[in-house]
Amino acid sequence: MRTSQAFVLGAIGGVAVAWLWGRELGDYVGERTRGVRGKAADGVRVVEEKTEQVLDRGGAALGRADEVLRSAKERVTGALRTAEETIRG
Repeated sequence: MRTSQAFVLGAIGGVAVAWLWGRELGDYVGERTRGVRGKAADGVRVVEEKTEQVLDRGGAALGRADEVLRSAKERVTGALRTAEETIRG
């Protein structure tokens, strides 16, 4: 038997198995993977919680950085205006 014939025969066999026992196979796989899916869902929840914590901390750090930049801007602007006034004299 050539490879192409074996492939076609295997494809037909796979379709027949899926058609005849598809629901039973789906139920079996669902039962066997229930625990794994539960653990995966728990893992996704933990990642979500940790991501929220990190982003909240990042937002707070950005708020502090914004305050520092605004303060520096005010000081630089004041110093430059003083320098301008001194030069214009």
